[in-house]
Amino acid sequence: MENLIKKLVYAFGPSSKENSVKKIIKEEILKEVDEVYEDNFGNLVGHIKGPNESLMLAAHMDQIGVMVTNIDKNGFLRVGSIGGLHKSLLVGQKILFEGGVEGFVYYEDKESPWEVKDQKLEKFYVDIGATSRTSAKKLVQIGTEGIYKPSFYVNGTRITAPALDDRIGCAVAIQLLKTLRRKKVKYDLYVVFTVQEEIGIKGAKVSSYDITPDIGIALDVTDAGDTPESPAISLALGKGPAIKIMDAGMIASKRIRTLLIDTAKKNNIPYQLEVITGGSTDAAAIQITKTGVESAAVSISTRYIHTPGETLDMTDVENAVKLLKKFIEK
Repeated sequence: MENLIKKLVYAFGPSSKENSVKKIIKEEILKEVDEVYEDNFGNLVGHIKGPNESLMLAAHMDQIGVMVTNIDKNGFLRVGSIGGLHKSLLVGQKILFEGGVEGFVYYEDKESPWEVKDQKLEKFYVDIGATSRTSAKKLVQIGTEGIYKPSFYVNGTRITAPALDDRIGCAVAIQLLKTLRRKKVKYDLYVVFTVQEEIGIKGAKVSSYDITPDIGIALDVTDAGDTPESPAISLALGKGPAIKIMDAGMIASKRIRTLLIDTAKKNNIPYQLEVITGGSTDAAAIQITKTGVESAAVSISTRYIHTPGETLDMTDVENAVKLLKKFIEK
């Protein structure tokens, strides 16, 4: 599974440019489902036909990034944000633009360029080594997207990489499909790899409207509270997948979260309960589809979300797969 995660992390996929990620996923799941299709908005759907309620699992393919908004006369780039960038952490980061061009982020302040005093994105620029606007335009254009340069580090059960939000949810969904016994699946199962989650959970809105499931479960990351002087979040790496109770966008279905908790208990799978006041997932969109869908989420506790150093524990990932397998086959 580690190789799969690494392959997904290195795929270029900011919001609206998820095709490289989609190609990898399609190859991985093609033999594991009854049908694979792509909807009009770009979501990838794997379907295992089942006899009972319809269940939609959703993991988003896109990642945060930047987009070139201007190129000055000396070839320096100004960029806009795709999703929630932590601007205070941008200085010194390497950006990989579509097409392979790399750039270095710096901050415009004559007195103390290494201190980010004003977090307006207009204060930051990207140096791609160009000497003029003309030479820069041979490498990038207005509207070219960029991401944190991919990297992948493993230390025991811990993985550190950008884009684990939410390539790890995609990896959980792929591995789940590979381990499910189709004859044991009790739901009409749709596994949806959504697009454009980071800019307004758009893919989930479209796919859930089309599928209209009876139950929806999002697979995503959530904040960990186990770092020095971290916010008061009762989640930690290595303590099991998190079953969502509430986030900023939704309160999970009591019935579905109770079923997930009971499944974990009966099968001795470690789990945590997630209550956070910031952020949300595709489940928030699924929940309010048409006349409403019973929705929940299974999350992987992750440190430093939306940075180049997102960190998680693989035991949580493995236990998330076990939990969902038991839930679906019970």
